[in-house]
Amino acid sequence: MLSRTLYGAAKMAIGLAFMLLLSVGCGSEARCQTPAPPAPDPKELHGGIEVALRSVRAIVLRVSTNPEGDNIKIISADQITPSTSIPKDDKPAPEYIRDLALAVQKLSDRLQNEFRVPPNQIHLVGLSDFSGQIRGDLDREVRDKLGKEITFLDAKGETELNIAGNIPRFYQFEGKRYDNRSISLLLDVSASSVRGGYQQLSMTSRGRAEYDYVTWDIPINGPLRAEAAQNPGLMMRKKVYLVGNIVWALTALLYPQYQGDYVPLTMEDINSFYYRAMTDPEALLNPDLSRISNENARKEARKGREAIKAIYTPRTLTTGAESLRLAATELNLADKRLIFARNSNWARILNFIRLQIEQ
Repeated sequence: MLSRTLYGAAKMAIGLAFMLLLSVGCGSEARCQTPAPPAPDPKELHGGIEVALRSVRAIVLRVSTNPEGDNIKIISADQITPSTSIPKDDKPAPEYIRDLALAVQKLSDRLQNEFRVPPNQIHLVGLSDFSGQIRGDLDREVRDKLGKEITFLDAKGETELNIAGNIPRFYQFEGKRYDNRSISLLLDVSASSVRGGYQQLSMTSRGRAEYDYVTWDIPINGPLRAEAAQNPGLMMRKKVYLVGNIVWALTALLYPQYQGDYVPLTMEDINSFYYRAMTDPEALLNPDLSRISNENARKEARKGREAIKAIYTPRTLTTGAESLRLAATELNLADKRLIFARNSNWARILNFIRLQIEQ
C-alpha cells in the first residue's frame, strides 16, 4: 500500500506549495517592472489529473532539481465539472462517463499546450467513489482519448494521501517544534460515510521506529461510537483536521470572510449549521457578503458560495449537515480542537504526483 512511500513524501514542506503562484503574479506583462523569470526546464514540470465522481481537477507542479530552496511549487490549478447532470442515485450514465473523459482530455491538452508539461509526466488518478464497472468504462474512454491508464485509489489510499497532504508535519510552541501528526487525526465526512486516519510510530522488523498509517471507513449510520471506543488513537488525539465537501460548505457559508488555509471550527458551528440547514437552507446557501470589506476576500467568498450552490441543493445540504452533526456527536468532537483544511481537494493529487516522481 501507500503507507511507507507516503511518509517519504510527507517529510517535505507541503504547506508552502499551496501558496499558488497564480495569486502572487504581477497581474499582466505590461505592468511588470522586473523581467519575467526564465521558462522552467520541461524535465521539472509535472502534471496531475484527479477524476472524481462529480469533478475533474488538474494541477501543474514545478519540481526543481536544485537542492537549494523550495523544491516544489504549484504553477496552476484548474477544475472542470461535467455539463451532464449526474443521477440522484450517483450511477452515472454512459453520457456522463464520456463527459468525464472529455474533461480529462481537455485538461491534459491544457497542461501540454499552455504549460508545456511533457505527456509522460502527466499522471492520472481516480478516486474510490467509482464502482468496478464504472471504473472499467471510464478507463476505456480515457485510454481511447489519451492512450493513458488511470490509477484508481481505494478508500485507504485516499485517506493516506489526505493525511500526508492536510496535516502539517510540525507545530511550534514557545519557540520549539513538535511532531504535529502524533497528536492529530483526519476525518473526511460525506453524506454516506466517515473516513478517518492518523499516523503512528511502529517498530519495523529491523528494530527501527517508523511512521505507519491507521485508517478506517465507516458508513455514516454504522457503528461510529463503537469504533471510537475501540480505537485509542481516535479517542486520545485532541486535534482533528476536518475535510470533505460538507465541511467546506459549513466554513464557506458560516464564515465567508475567512480565507485562510486552516480555519478553526467548534461543535457549536456544526450545531448552528445543522439547525440553519433544517430551518432555512435557502438562506444558508446565500450568505450576505456585503460586510466583507476586502475586495479580494469578497470575490473569493462569492466564488466559494457559487461553487457550493453548484454542488448542493437545499435538500442535499440538509442531508449533509445532518450527517456531519451525527458524526461529530458520535465521535465526541465537542472535546476536540477542530480545524478545517481548505486545500484538502488538492492534497491527494499533489501527493500522488510526488509519489510517482519518487518511484
